[in-house]
Amino acid sequence: MSMWSKIQARVAEGRGAQRQTLIWKGVLHHDSQSAEVRVRNISTTGAMIESQTPVMVGSQPLLELSDSVSISATVEWTVGDQMGLSFHGPLDLSRLVRRPPVLVQPTWAPPASLDSAVQAAWERRLRRLTPAQLRAEFAGYITD
Repeated sequence: MSMWSKIQARVAEGRGAQRQTLIWKGVLHHDSQSAEVRVRNISTTGAMIESQTPVMVGSQPLLELSDSVSISATVEWTVGDQMGLSFHGPLDLSRLVRRPPVLVQPTWAPPASLDSAVQAAWERRLRRLTPAQLRAEFAGYITD
């Protein structure tokens, strides 16, 4: 299937709506349990979320975005801790702007081994540079 055919199929399925990228805290209610999730992007027809709790493709959870905004959905796909939801009806995105989001802090940090390796590489490189090369390297960051 060509890329153009895939795009046409997504639009025909109602999955081609323009997405708004954000990180928003929400709660996914499914199978008599609730799990905190991160909404990574959202449109009028669906959302991509991250959840530490696995949910089966085909499940029909309720996504709660605030005290007043909840929407029924179907899990269309899952990859790792991410999943794609298609909403059962259109979501009025203006309802989200009426209440500021509860933002979540990113939890990713580089591994200590990578951090020290990168630091060591930069130190080796910077020791070899002349003062003129250092000025050129950091042009725009350091003023004379």
